[in-house]
Amino acid sequence: MSYKTYSFRGENYKYFGCPHAKEQVGEDGCCKRYVIEDELSAVVWFVVRQLLDMTDAFKMKLDKQNNVSRQDNLLLAEKLARLQQDKEKCESDRFANVDQFMAGQLDKDVYQRRRADLGRLAEKIEADIAELEQKLKAAETVKDDSLSQTLSVMKKYSGADELTQAMVQELIAKVVVTDPEHVEIVWKFKDEVRKFIGI
Repeated sequence: MSYKTYSFRGENYKYFGCPHAKEQVGEDGCCKRYVIEDELSAVVWFVVRQLLDMTDAFKMKLDKQNNVSRQDNLLLAEKLARLQQDKEKCESDRFANVDQFMAGQLDKDVYQRRRADLGRLAEKIEADIAELEQKLKAAETVKDDSLSQTLSVMKKYSGADELTQAMVQELIAKVVVTDPEHVEIVWKFKDEVRKFIGI
C-alpha cells in the first residue's frame, strides 16, 4: 500500500491505500478503501503489546527447556563415558582371550566361543556409542539461537508504552491489510519460535 497525505480545511490526514485498487475488478482485487495511519498504528501496537506481555512467560519457558536440555545432555555424556569404558574392557578381554589361547590355557572351542561373544559385544557397544554420539550432535544442532535472540528483542521493548519504528523493524516482517477491519501481522520470527511462544 502507498502512504499518502491529504490536507482538508487545515487538517492533515495520513493514510494508506492501494494505488492499483481502482483498476481491479471482482472480489479478488485490492481493497478500495483507505486505512488511516493512526488507526493502523493502534491495531499494530495492540498486537505488539500482546506479544510483549508474553515476555516473562516466554523467558520462564525457555529457561525450563534449557535446564531440561542441559540435564539430558549430561545424562547422555555420562552414558557415553560408561560405554567408552565398556569398549576398552571388551578390547582388553579380546586381547586376553588371544593371549590365553596362545599360552595354551584355553582350548580351541572355548577360545572361538569367547571370540565370537566378544565380537558381538564389541559390535553392540560400537552401535550404542554411534547412536549416543548422534543424539548429542542432534541436541547441539537443535539448540537454536533464534529463541534467545527473539527473547532478547522482546525484553528490549517489554517496558515500552508506544509503538516505535525500531520496534516494528525488529519484530515485524510485514503488515497485511485486507481491509480496515482485517489486519494481519507477519512476525520476523521463525515458525519454531512462533510455536514456542504460542502466537
